[in-house]
Amino acid sequence: MLAAAAAVVLFLMPSVVETYPLIILSHMLVFAIACLGFNLAYGTAGMLSLGHATFFGVAAYSGAFLYRFSAVEAFELYLVCGVVFSTACAAVIGFFCSRTTKIFFSILTLAFSMIVYSLVINGAVFRLFGGVGWGLYLLGGGSMYLPRLTLLGTQYDPIEFVAAFYNVIVVAFLASALALWRISVSPFGQALKAIRDNDTRAAFIGIPVRAYRWYAFIYSGAVTGLAGSLYGQLARQITPDQLHWLFSAHMVVASLLGGTRHFLGPVLGAFAFVGLDEVASHWTVGRYMMFGLLVILVVLVFPQGIAGGLEAVAAKLKALQAWRKHNQG
Repeated sequence: MLAAAAAVVLFLMPSVVETYPLIILSHMLVFAIACLGFNLAYGTAGMLSLGHATFFGVAAYSGAFLYRFSAVEAFELYLVCGVVFSTACAAVIGFFCSRTTKIFFSILTLAFSMIVYSLVINGAVFRLFGGVGWGLYLLGGGSMYLPRLTLLGTQYDPIEFVAAFYNVIVVAFLASALALWRISVSPFGQALKAIRDNDTRAAFIGIPVRAYRWYAFIYSGAVTGLAGSLYGQLARQITPDQLHWLFSAHMVVASLLGGTRHFLGPVLGAFAFVGLDEVASHWTVGRYMMFGLLVILVVLVFPQGIAGGLEAVAAKLKALQAWRKHNQG
């Protein structure tokens, strides 16, 4: 019932808030999808990836290339293209990375991420499309512009597009959250948690550790790619920064802020991260210093993550209520 109420509130936001706050909320939801995808690998399966920006950026770039070198103007095809390529990329990278564990896994994901980043930043990917592709690289230095695509065959004007695309993002967020929640409570999800806690014991009781890590990595990359495709249309400016490992670090920080052991922790962390960044943007000088101070403040207030802190507060209120009933009795 709470989830249904939250969904209703999200869908009602376009009629309540102005355009700019709606854009910020859209960014929060897209980043929340990315963090949910990342946390399937980290919080559920115990794999700290420093290369999830690869799947985010690959999805955005592949859809942009589809638009530039074909007659496709439908957002639906752009989205499918991005998710397919990011999933394929996650399958290839995960095949090698799942053979390692702990810090070696993190280093390997980082290495693959920087390889993909370098292929874009030096124009190697653009050269695959011949002279037109190379000219596109020289024009934007690796960045690509994406216009407003059609949504279900409808071309919206700029103001109407914000509200219409926000609803698309809400549907994607709810679908992603539901799918990942189902995975987390399924036998497969429970097996991933067993691998996270003790992979040796999990192997001894018959869980195919390497295969399950690979599957989790693929699912994680697909969801992160979904977020990347949505962000490409939301920002309409696709840059190599979306492939850089620092963007992966943003997902790590946001997930840790929210709490990686709680399903909604990455969502709360993503909202907090984007909100803190928006507050810090009011300082033209020292923006990143202010952002760092705000993050430190949140960590000090919620040492177990925002979700863990709220859970602790709820437990104390419940205990206080029980104590008052006991005294009244």
